[in-house]
Amino acid sequence: MISGYFSGDVEAERLEIVASGEVTGTISTAKLVIESGARFNGTSKIRGQEPPRQLSHDRKAKDSKSSNESKTKTATET
Repeated sequence: MISGYFSGDVEAERLEIVASGEVTGTISTAKLVIESGARFNGTSKIRGQEPPRQLSHDRKAKDSKSSNESKTKTATET
């Protein structure tokens, strides 16, 4: 858990940067938590076998795009 300033490379099983924390560098971890207000400037690599989960707001945007494409096709075909 980082609540202050850290600069460098971090390799950990789980890393949490709390609201008062700031990390500059490279992170390699299985689980990464960045609280609102925390700062992270660098690169990260998430290790593990689980595929990343898609956020629900991304799914809605994708569904909306597919729906609009279907409507455009239907209007063009008629």
